[in-house]
Amino acid sequence: MSNVLDLLNEQMNFEYESAYIYKAMSAYTDDLDLDGFTKWLDIQVEEEIMHGEGMRKFLQSVGYKPHYKAIAEPKDDYSSVLEVLKTALDHEKEVTRRIIEISNAAREEDARVFSFIQWYIDEQVEEEENFTKMITRMERVGDDWHSIYMLDQELGQRGPAESPDIPNVNL
Repeated sequence: MSNVLDLLNEQMNFEYESAYIYKAMSAYTDDLDLDGFTKWLDIQVEEEIMHGEGMRKFLQSVGYKPHYKAIAEPKDDYSSVLEVLKTALDHEKEVTRRIIEISNAAREEDARVFSFIQWYIDEQVEEEENFTKMITRMERVGDDWHSIYMLDQELGQRGPAESPDIPNVNL
């Protein structure tokens, strides 16, 4: 069995776990009646599921049978929206680290996986940038709920997650 395909299978599971983590964050913001933040995080949930599905379909396309693992209970007690965003950024940095690990292994082991995983590296740049910008904005507004509600309203304008153009995989 291929080590790099095993790593990709682990990442597939981590993408589904990411969706679960973002769903718990979404529930936190929903409890605060921050509909925009909730929508924004729910779209993150959808994107993570699409990422996992892309990996699953790729694995199957190269003859690998995906294996699923149990998903751990996510953290669901936060002190602030800022803590949610900082936790999410840390999580995205871990996703990036794992994807780069897959890319590095694939470079030596499997050109198909190396080609496939490059899209995810580019996606991670965008994910980290989005959360970094949100953290900066939240730090600027601080505890000013008027500004938080304005930001919440802006986030509510985000459109639904679009099916990513993952190479060689039709979702």
